[in-house]
Amino acid sequence: MKAAAIIVAGGMGSRMKTAVPKQFIELAGKPLLAHTVMRFVECPEVDEIVLVLPRIGFQEYEGLMLPWMAKKKAFTTVPGGGERQNSTANGLDSLSPGFDGLVLVHDGARPLVGAKLIARVIEAAIEFGGAVAGLPVYETLKEVNEDELVVGTADRRRYCRAQTPQCFRYEILRQAVDRAREDDYLGTDEAALVERIGGPVRMVLGFEENIKVTTSRDLALAEYYLKRGLESSRNRELKYGGNNP
Repeated sequence: MKAAAIIVAGGMGSRMKTAVPKQFIELAGKPLLAHTVMRFVECPEVDEIVLVLPRIGFQEYEGLMLPWMAKKKAFTTVPGGGERQNSTANGLDSLSPGFDGLVLVHDGARPLVGAKLIARVIEAAIEFGGAVAGLPVYETLKEVNEDELVVGTADRRRYCRAQTPQCFRYEILRQAVDRAREDDYLGTDEAALVERIGGPVRMVLGFEENIKVTTSRDLALAEYYLKRGLESSRNRELKYGGNNP
């Protein structure tokens, strides 16, 4: 089954307060987004890549990314939408004609994703129809009311922190994205859209280094990991309710 990756990097990264969007900030000698792109270029399970770039300044950013667009794989660039799921929809629209395989969606600001994690998410999506990388919650979770008083303690064994990549069969993700657009529903990730239409989503163990760069502190941490060449040893499957390191 063919797999296509949509790398979502269409935001302007306003929280970083930098002159350029955070995905183009230099990280260990090249744009942050280039590190992300190369992870998928080098992954044998991925057949084609769609790179979603900011609509404002699209041609400039497309030119910036040209050196990392592999000729050995189908590679498309498209402008992003107003919201993340609009960018995902643009990516789906840009897949090869007749594409009917698996679609990975990954945050452009997660430059440390590894080939093993990509492969395991794909494997789970083949079996279940949908899969998402994530991590167990180790801290105690408290529910509070509007007065900031604790009203309960959640069972943390039932919660995970979602990461990307997230992977779905094309027809499932297409239906979920189209339904959200019809209903004017805004989800926080692709898994939320699929969950909403009753689609199955399998949780696959991610790793701590797979951070999403949002702040300058995240940027420094990502550079540290890249320079050290760290790879996570947490390469097992996450069992539902699992809460062990």
